[in-house]
Amino acid sequence: MLVGTSMVQIFTNLYFIQHKKIANIYTITAYTIYVFLIFYVEIVGYDTVFPKANGINSIGDQAAISTNLPIYLDLFLELDFILFNLFCLYYIYNILFKFSYKNIYFKRVQVWTFSFFMVIVTQLVIIVITMIFKIPNDFKSYITTVYALALLLTILYRPSFINKNGSKISFGFLFNRNDFSSDIKEVDFNFQFFTNFYYKSKTANIEEFSNIMGVSKEIMFNYIYFTYSMSFEELLNKSRVEYFVEIIKAPEFNNYTVEALALEVGFSSRQRFYQPFKKYHGGNPSDLIDILS
Repeated sequence: MLVGTSMVQIFTNLYFIQHKKIANIYTITAYTIYVFLIFYVEIVGYDTVFPKANGINSIGDQAAISTNLPIYLDLFLELDFILFNLFCLYYIYNILFKFSYKNIYFKRVQVWTFSFFMVIVTQLVIIVITMIFKIPNDFKSYITTVYALALLLTILYRPSFINKNGSKISFGFLFNRNDFSSDIKEVDFNFQFFTNFYYKSKTANIEEFSNIMGVSKEIMFNYIYFTYSMSFEELLNKSRVEYFVEIIKAPEFNNYTVEALALEVGFSSRQRFYQPFKKYHGGNPSDLIDILS
C-alpha cells in the first residue's frame, strides 16, 4: 500500500498536477486504512490475524499462511489495490500514447514510464495466473519480493533531471511552454482576472474563465501553473485574501463584518474564507481588523 500510494504521488506530481487533489484524497484514505489495519492487528493479535497453518513441510503445500481479517478490511484493501492500478494505468496510457513531445527529456521519460508499465502489467498477469492455478505460497512470496524490488529499482534509476524543482522542469502538457504562451497574453490575462476583478465572482471557475479568454481549460491551467506555480483555485483564493487586506484599510469598509467582507472579496461564506486567509496571510482576519483599527 505504501509503495502504491508513493507511485501515484510520483506520477501525479510529475505529469498530472491537475489531478493532485484526487491523488491526495486517495493517498490519505489509503494511509488511514493502513494505520487502522496496524491498530487492528495490535488489538486482536498478530497470530489471530495471520494464523500459521500446521503441517507445512514442503514448498508445494498450499495455504502456508492464511489471513483472518474482517470482510470490510478485506474490501478496503482490495479497493486500494484496484484504485492504485487504475491510477497508474490511466497515467501510463496518457504518457505513452497521448503525449507526443519531440524533445530529449520526454523520450527519456517515456522509456522510464514504459518500465513502470511492464512492472504493473506483469503484476496483474501474475495475479490472474494465481487466481486460475494453484500456486505455492512460497512462490507467491518470491514473486511479491521481485515485484517490490522491480518497483524500487525503477524509482531508483529514474532520469536525473526529474529531481529538479517542478517549476524548472515541467512535465505532461507543460513540456513545451510555447504550446500555451502564444495563446494567452499576460496583459490580457491581467486585465480580465485582476483589473476586472474576475476573482471576486462567487461562481468563478476555470472553465468559465477559459471561455472568457478564448482558450481551452488545459491551456489555462498550464499557463497559471507555469506562471504562478499554483492552481486556478489557489490563485483565486490568494487574490481574494490580498484584496481583503487591501479594502479593510479603506474607510468605506470600516463598519463591515468579517462575513460581509468575505462576501465582498468573492468568498461564498465566512467559513470558506478562514482557511485561505490563514494559508496566504496567517493569523485571524478579526485580529488583523482590530490591529488596523
